[in-house]
Amino acid sequence: MTRLDRFLAYLESRRLTVCAIAALLTASIAWVDWQLPDVSIGFLYLFPILLAAPALNTWQILLMAAFCGFLREAFDPLRFARGASERIAVVTAGYAMTGFFVTALNQRRRNLADHLAERERQIRLRQEAEQQVRILIETSPLAILTLDHSGRIALANESARELFGFEDESLQGSDVAPYLPILYRMLKKPRSAANLRTNVECKAHRRNGEVFLAHVWLSTYHTSQGAGLAAVVWDASENLRDREGSGVDSMMATSRVLIGAISHEIRNLASAAASAHARLAAECPVQGNDQYQVLGTLIQGLEKIASSGLRAASDREAVVADLGTVLDEARIVIEPGLREAGISLIWEVGDRLPLVQADHHSLLQVLVNLARNSIQALEGRPVREVRISVAVESDLVAIQFRDSGPGVAQPDELFRPFQAGAHSVGLGLYISRAILRAHGGGLRYNPDGPGSCFTVELWPVENQVEA
Repeated sequence: MTRLDRFLAYLESRRLTVCAIAALLTASIAWVDWQLPDVSIGFLYLFPILLAAPALNTWQILLMAAFCGFLREAFDPLRFARGASERIAVVTAGYAMTGFFVTALNQRRRNLADHLAERERQIRLRQEAEQQVRILIETSPLAILTLDHSGRIALANESARELFGFEDESLQGSDVAPYLPILYRMLKKPRSAANLRTNVECKAHRRNGEVFLAHVWLSTYHTSQGAGLAAVVWDASENLRDREGSGVDSMMATSRVLIGAISHEIRNLASAAASAHARLAAECPVQGNDQYQVLGTLIQGLEKIASSGLRAASDREAVVADLGTVLDEARIVIEPGLREAGISLIWEVGDRLPLVQADHHSLLQVLVNLARNSIQALEGRPVREVRISVAVESDLVAIQFRDSGPGVAQPDELFRPFQAGAHSVGLGLYISRAILRAHGGGLRYNPDGPGSCFTVELWPVENQVEA
């Protein structure tokens, strides 16, 4: 700020003092003008106007200019001679223009000061925002990279350096192709000039040559030299191992349940065949008949197979699932499919659901299978609605799936495998019930009410029973 700016700011902030000084100065000039009648010093009246103008408004400047013009004419040697009115008007206009000039100058000073203050505030805010962004980037547990138009790394945070094995060195300026080839290919594609935003799962390399699975969220941006690319990278190798391990465990658990269910059916058939075989031996003289002996051996073999399968199915550990978490995951999985099919989902699930005796992934598979059955049942229906609710019934937790479909014509055959007219191979409900029964629960069809209603029954952990 210059001295003139400071002086004008002082005059504007001390209005009463400035007006008093201007009045005193005007009186002094008028007294001197009166004492020197033969000398014209009217130009001195400009000084009080220059002094007071920053503290006055437009009408006050005009009044002061008119007063100073009158004083100049009153003490002029011509003493109101002919043309005095014209001289007063001209002098008043000159004084007023001087005051307006100072006012405009002061207004410009204020505008400039406000502009500079706002500019400094914006710069300060921008610096604070940049600092926050730098802190966010550097402290992020995810690797963050930006690439220039040539595919070289322009920025990399600490997590990126650790991810690619550059703990003690900078990644800036390095070519990204040896570490994440897909980023270089995405940057060089013709469509990268557009605003590309996507995520990919790909192979990546560390500096020492180690390969890992990378999950990458990327977007392009524009620079003066061409398209650049920003990427957020996450090492998904551990997640892949956990996912595959959980998948294998879930598959094995489901396989044991299926083996147990099939073995149970085989045992029932073998028991019936053994009874018939025994009656045949009592009623007919078949002793020594080779075919009769072969039939007995076959029946015994089936009983051994069934017993072995049941033992394998019973060889399992007790598992506990958080019902609230399972239902939340089920909603995430099934809701988009219901919405695409034009089906309304009514979710009547409360909070604080208990832990239940069930396998997390197997229970999720059961719920997804029931939702798929509802989608198939509601094809072509005028009203498409699925209602999912949870209630406690006789120390059991009951999850109800009710849809607005046509219902089931033959409920007794619902849980039979390989039934005619079923979608796929007709094992969905059969396996679902077997999975739930393996943990002491169950699956039943409720014929009451409109549409179809299936109830999943689960034991809370505090009421845990032996399956």
